[in-house]
Order: sequence, then C-alpha cells, then structure tokens
Amino acid sequence: MFSITIAAMQSSPLSVTGAISLTRNTESQVYALFAFAMALTVFGVLVGIRFAPAFLSTGAHVVFLILELLLIMTARFWMDRSPLNYLFFAAFPTLSGITVTPYILMLLTGYANGGTILLNALSATVCMSLAAAIVARSVSWDLGIMARALVIGLIGLLVLGIFQLFVPALRTTGMELALSGAGIVVFSGFLAYDLQRIAALGRMGANPFLLAISLYLDIFNLFLSILRFMTALSGSRR
Repeated sequence: MFSITIAAMQSSPLSVTGAISLTRNTESQVYALFAFAMALTVFGVLVGIRFAPAFLSTGAHVVFLILELLLIMTARFWMDRSPLNYLFFAAFPTLSGITVTPYILMLLTGYANGGTILLNALSATVCMSLAAAIVARSVSWDLGIMARALVIGLIGLLVLGIFQLFVPALRTTGMELALSGAGIVVFSGFLAYDLQRIAALGRMGANPFLLAISLYLDIFNLFLSILRFMTALSGSRR
C-alpha cells in the first residue's frame, strides 16, 4: 500500500520541466545515481532488520514513510540545489529500504516458502526491467502517448489500495492478485516510458536526479507488485 502511495507522487511532480543544463553524459549520471540508490536501499533494509523491534514498537516506520512522501512532494525544490540534492536523494532510498523491511520480514517469517518467493520476485524484476529497456530502445514511437493511461491506472490502484485497508471484502486472494497484477502492468509501462525518456532527455542535459528517482520508483514499485503477486499466488503460510 505505502509503495503505491509514494508512486502516486512520481508521475507528474517529477517531470523534467525544471531541468538544469548539464553535460552530454547526463544519461550515464542517471544510471550511476540509480545504482547508488539501489545500494542505499539494501543498506536501508539491513538497518531496518537490525533495528526492526525498536522501529516497530515506537512507530518510527510511520515517521519514515511520511518523510519519504515529503521528499517526493518537495522534489522540485531540492533537485537542483547542491548539496541538498545529494543529501535528500540519498535519504530517499535509504528510507525506502527501512520502511519495506517489515513486509520482507513478514514474508520470510510468515511463509514457509518466503525466501523462494523473495528471490523469484527479484529475478522477475530484473528480467522485466531488461525487457522494458529493450522495448524502450527498440520501438520507434513515443511511449509518452500512454502516460495519461498509466497515471489513471496508478490513481485507480491508489484508491483501491486505500479501500482495501478498510473493506475486508477487498482483501481476498483474488483481489490481491488483481491489484498486484495491475500494478505490474502499470509500473512496467512507467519503466519503459521513463527509460525512453532518459535516453532522450539525457542527451538534452535534463536533471539527472529527477530522472534517476523516477527510474528508481518504477523498479522499486514493480518489485513490490511482483512480490505481492507471487505471495498471493503461491505463498504457503506457516
């Protein structure tokens, strides 16, 4: 649920209309920042595992989630202000890793095949990301034409995710498969669109922080959607 909430902020607030002029190697900077963000996510997960009892007992995870949302909502302010852009960009994936830890721990402790599901979700995310990259680089038409449909789908997922918290009838296995499956489709579409956008705008000197965090959100939420789908489909509770 929290992942969809964060992702809902990324489609329009993280546009590149406020781009700053950079050198021609912006595209390589984007992927370097993305790799850095993934490493910090792993670090955040390790921190979350180490301090999980303290975080959960004090409600710190809720605070971290709020901070994530604030970082996204204020992105236009800090993305082109150094050193704030480096500091806040590093903070976001670290917080994401911490806040996703309870779900990962629940999966590993609550399901007999939780470790297998986690590894399969990681592998599927890598494969789907590679497929999205191939599509983004090979098609000749502008993937931006599907941006509006993707945003509508994302809003729909957000609304249904909120209803799911309060309506027990929406917590069935079938509904979980439907929502997570739709999330896979939506975030795969966003990923292909943003990869094409990175290739085009990177050569124009767009802000690498904006592009990198959009790419990060696409893949992070794609992974969580795949993880939810696999858990609902084949999870074996202890």
